[in-house]
Amino acid sequence: MTELLKDGLMILSGLVGGYLLIKIRQKIVNQTKETVEEKFQLPKFLNGMTNITSSVGWAKDIASIFNLRKLIIIGVIIGVIFGYGYYKGRLGKEVHFDMRGKEALIQLNDHYLKIEKDGTAKVVDKDGKILKTIKVKDIDALRKALRPYGLILEPIVVAGGSLGETGAGIEGGAGISWFKWYKNKLDAFLTTKGIYPLGVSYSITDNSGIGLGAGIGYKGDKRVILYYRWRF
Repeated sequence: MTELLKDGLMILSGLVGGYLLIKIRQKIVNQTKETVEEKFQLPKFLNGMTNITSSVGWAKDIASIFNLRKLIIIGVIIGVIFGYGYYKGRLGKEVHFDMRGKEALIQLNDHYLKIEKDGTAKVVDKDGKILKTIKVKDIDALRKALRPYGLILEPIVVAGGSLGETGAGIEGGAGISWFKWYKNKLDAFLTTKGIYPLGVSYSITDNSGIGLGAGIGYKGDKRVILYYRWRF
């Protein structure tokens, strides 16, 4: 696969993923509204706070100056372009290892990996001639870690409070985070009370985050859950 094709697929995945994130979040918000409405009768409050699908609501929100739906789309596009440029820039930087002022020479078949005192790494031949300077793009694990968006397939555990047609409760379970868009992640998981194929979370730390999910309970009822996820 050529670099041009890889770059094209990355940009496409960012656009598709950003759009999917918006649609899934919208679906979760709608189900949350329906569930809470059935339990607590607060439709007007939730509609005013969370509904992004109402044509009347959009018209009232500074319609004479901005079209917020277009701004969301533009924001996704700008986020993809900015993320791509930032990512490509970081890939071109040299890798630095913390050698604490020491050097290292590691044999790689017919060549050697030489790590200098300043932490930079180079591939050299037996005569010490530099064949290649190691950059971030040369290490696959770093490439994946630095991507601002794309498929990730990370196993997670979740715990939180849920609400459904059969009542509220505390539940826990496991699943996967399968796509990331900056600090947002799309999650899918099973818990002690139901199946949640739709989950959107925001990363608080590198290994955890808070999210809102929608799914179906084992008794067939619609459920929503406010959860915290941990990567393992």
